[in-house]
Amino acid sequence: MKRSVSLVLLAAACALALAAVTMLTGCGTKKTDSGPTGDVPQDPAVDSLTGETVSYTSGYVDLALTLPEGWTWEAVQDKSGGTEGVRFWCPDDKALDFRLLCWTKGFGMCGTGVTSQELTLPGGQTVWENTEEGTDGLWLNICFVGTPGDYVLQPAGGTLDRDTWEACRDTLLAILDTARFGRNAMTEQQAIDAASAAYDGQYDMAYGRYDVTDGTWTVTFNRSVVGQEQKSARFSVSPDGMVSALPYVSEN
Repeated sequence: MKRSVSLVLLAAACALALAAVTMLTGCGTKKTDSGPTGDVPQDPAVDSLTGETVSYTSGYVDLALTLPEGWTWEAVQDKSGGTEGVRFWCPDDKALDFRLLCWTKGFGMCGTGVTSQELTLPGGQTVWENTEEGTDGLWLNICFVGTPGDYVLQPAGGTLDRDTWEACRDTLLAILDTARFGRNAMTEQQAIDAASAAYDGQYDMAYGRYDVTDGTWTVTFNRSVVGQEQKSARFSVSPDGMVSALPYVSEN
């Protein structure tokens, strides 16, 4: 598709607005290619990202991240929609406006045209980058994996221009690499370890689901046997580490 003059100007404005933080974040006009396993290459400049560390805590919802110098932020809540967290943006470029929210009722999405890519940030955090082209721009979200709660980054306006995202993707990934969630909560692996100590059965897979309304992990142990009904053993792990068995779930 032929690039319009307005898109060229927008990309140029983005580059100028981020010039002050380029040395810190590695933001440029070329999208960072992930490695063959989805790893985001470590950039020495990104490793030195400095700025204001912002945080949001409400009950069991908890997040913190570092923003480049010159960026600003505010706390946002939509209790009826089940989201809360922070909005952050670059005052010099209105296109760089994002929200990192916890979906307190769980996050889900649908769409036949979504392109999903699993990424491992330099700090080790796994995320899914989901994009879809639309008539009104690029639909985008970045979902964090294995965190105490469903935390998702999205453009504050719902969509953004593809050129803007490709020019500023490095900056956003550098910011997200500093993000921390549920700093006082046990991790998914700690919850699985606690539940496995109370479970003596065999399993092929174990995973946890965190409820930000009460700070409890639900750990599920799955075992599949060919020709037999699949059974899942479940345990709840409270914030203080108490493990309780939950009813079995059978799947055909």
